[in-house]
Amino acid sequence: MFRIFAIACLSFMAAACTVKPALDYNVDQDFSQFKDFAFVPMPEDAVATIDGQRIERELTAQLQAKGIPAVAVEEADMLVDYRVDIATELESYGGSFSVGVGRKHGAIGVSSPDRYKERKYGKLVVEFFDPATNALVWRSISQSQLRETMGPESRAEFINKQVALMLENYPPKAK
Repeated sequence: MFRIFAIACLSFMAAACTVKPALDYNVDQDFSQFKDFAFVPMPEDAVATIDGQRIERELTAQLQAKGIPAVAVEEADMLVDYRVDIATELESYGGSFSVGVGRKHGAIGVSSPDRYKERKYGKLVVEFFDPATNALVWRSISQSQLRETMGPESRAEFINKQVALMLENYPPKAK
């Protein structure tokens, strides 16, 4: 019995650690009109990146699983665009807080960090456009960090998981 309880607790903790992507969409949009999709064409001088290929593969798989097939750009009801935005965060090292107590004295010491390190990471952004109006109708931004230090397998797993989370509630339910 304890084993089942422990597995259930670990499952709930793992689910709680999953960071949901940010989501925004046009509430007035009729998403049932989008029967198929195509990717926004890349500029002629652009190079298809390895992560870009992974993202396209997973987006295609997820949308086709929802019954939305890929077609040529000219025939598409919906255009799909994606990118990896670069974000940064500062990490500080060396700061401390301490408390000391002696016979007759007490002391508190605080020091500010003396070293900072800037970390860069990627945030996956997926956007859907209506080609008839050339308007953005749906956007999702991953809140998890695609790090440069990830290996090929972990990058592919990360992208697959994030795209699945991003499209989990697509199309939005009509109100």
